[in-house]
Amino acid sequence: MLTGVLQDSKVIQDLTTYLAKKTPPTLPTLPSLLSPSSPAQIGLILTERFINMPHEIIPPMYTMLREEIQWARDASEPYNFTHYLVLSKCYSEIQSQLRGDEAPRGKKGKKGGQEGGGEVFYFHPEDEVLHKHALGYGGFEYDTPVDEGASDSKRAFQELGVRPMGHLTLIEAGRFEGAVEAVKVYLGGQ
Repeated sequence: MLTGVLQDSKVIQDLTTYLAKKTPPTLPTLPSLLSPSSPAQIGLILTERFINMPHEIIPPMYTMLREEIQWARDASEPYNFTHYLVLSKCYSEIQSQLRGDEAPRGKKGKKGGQEGGGEVFYFHPEDEVLHKHALGYGGFEYDTPVDEGASDSKRAFQELGVRPMGHLTLIEAGRFEGAVEAVKVYLGGQ
């Protein structure tokens, strides 16, 4: 369950059900960890932020989170997480949906909104660092369908548009401190 403290609240139950349903095949253990009968205590980390937020503030934020969890545990608060689930965003590139004369100049766009090679890109640079410390990670499609023309409206200086997706990274609690240190080194230049 996501947290022992709030596990009986409807919002946590709904979120747990959604995440279990959206679990990518690269995280086969996540649904059982999210099960109400599981003894696992999962701390959920939401990493949504403004696109122009400088990445230099991320290491101190993770460090503060780690310190606050430790302080809470020292004060006998119920923050004895066995795992951390990082919920983030990623995207894949898709071809233009515009007709020939309206399409961006350059290569001719493919019809049907096919993915540009299937490669996944990350909005947050620390996601790739966290992967090295994770039990598993992967992307998933949102329930609300993405408007097929929306990627064309966001296209400014490149031929391909983007299709946003959710991204999950599962880290064991014992590896979280190492993951935070790796993020500090990668983004902080330490």
